[in-house]
Amino acid sequence: MKQALVIQEDIIILKILERLVKLNKFDCKAIRSLDDLTIEDQQQNFDVIITDILFEGIAPLEFVVQVQEVILHKNLIVVTNMGQDKIKKEIFALSGIAGFYAVPLDLDEIEAIIQTY
Repeated sequence: MKQALVIQEDIIILKILERLVKLNKFDCKAIRSLDDLTIEDQQQNFDVIITDILFEGIAPLEFVVQVQEVILHKNLIVVTNMGQDKIKKEIFALSGIAGFYAVPLDLDEIEAIIQTY
């Protein structure tokens, strides 16, 4: 089964994204921060990670780099309340970014991306 990881502090968005990936036949681990990851999670090779970039104590770009280094994955989608063009350009300059979506979300676009996995 395909594996997805959703990291999102906003509980409503977390539950929406978790349901979206489950409806698309992914096994989903939904957590509110990287602190909630287990050793087993870090060894898991996720098909997709959907994450926010706004977490207390860490810059958005640093967070993305940390996720890319710590968690094995094939694709990374950013879903955030921070829709600034500068941040979006910096995130897309990194490799392995499949999408960047600011709230309010277009779930159809996100679903279209994950259906390709």
